[in-house]
Amino acid sequence: MSNTLLTRRSSLMFTTALAALFLAAPPLSASEAEQDASASKNGPETIANQFVFGSGEECPHEPYCLPALEEEYGLHFADFVVTDPGGPRTREALLNGDIQIGVLFTTNGYLATDRFVLLEDDLDAQPAENVIPVAHQSIGDAYPELGKVLNPLSAALTTPELTEMNRRFALDGVEAETIAREWLQEHGASAPSESAPKEGPTIVVGSGNFAESIILAEMYQQALDQAGYPTRHRQEIGNRATYLPLLESGEIDLFPEYTGSLGGWLNTLADTTGQPLSTLLPDRGLVGFEPAPAEDKNGFVVTAETAQRYNLEKISDLAKPAP
Repeated sequence: MSNTLLTRRSSLMFTTALAALFLAAPPLSASEAEQDASASKNGPETIANQFVFGSGEECPHEPYCLPALEEEYGLHFADFVVTDPGGPRTREALLNGDIQIGVLFTTNGYLATDRFVLLEDDLDAQPAENVIPVAHQSIGDAYPELGKVLNPLSAALTTPELTEMNRRFALDGVEAETIAREWLQEHGASAPSESAPKEGPTIVVGSGNFAESIILAEMYQQALDQAGYPTRHRQEIGNRATYLPLLESGEIDLFPEYTGSLGGWLNTLADTTGQPLSTLLPDRGLVGFEPAPAEDKNGFVVTAETAQRYNLEKISDLAKPAP
């Protein structure tokens, strides 16, 4: 037999064996195919690839929510589920296993329990998030001395106090109105009888769709009311995409905000980067008062069981290979 014939025969035998090997291999299951597609799209399979992420509907568009995890940490999750912004639906979804990671704000009272683990933001993706009262310019013009009421409130408010307020609301069931009133009494706010009524438009104080925003708005409204200003509290308006246009139009006059996330949001709207609030707010007809020492940031949280199972302590741990 010639060398050419032997070569052709060997090649045919190898090709036949290789084809038989592929035909004998079992087909990929649906889950295996999904994991294979995920690994192809997002790189090697990581812990994050296996987790469902839950938060409010605005999170995929908020610069310091899901985009921060994707851009700063390079994380990609199996899915995103709308729960709520740091509230009971997120907490319940974590405990029920419907999601494996979610956003609970860093002053959330439940983080003091042993059921959740707040992952360390080891790349410092979250900015400073000091509480700040923000008003429509027209109400600032109508009441030039408004800062004399709001600025002392900000100066007195600390992060531990804010955390305790949230704990009392969430765990003890104390009403936001009561929490605000007791805090004001503790910090020497004037009684209603001590201040003469002010002449002017009613100040509509708004609050977002989470407990801390309602508590802060109650503080602002009660303090202003005690100082003689006509006020009204419009509660639980929604997320920033809903309430900010109302604040800019003057339909709402005053709102509790957060320096970092508000700055990020306004920079996105203005297609700018790194502009300070002192520049951004006047351009939108808004005025900011003194920020508080108190901060509340987005906290990325897992259950204690999940943290133990995957050995999670910091956000970057989610980029580790999946077990």
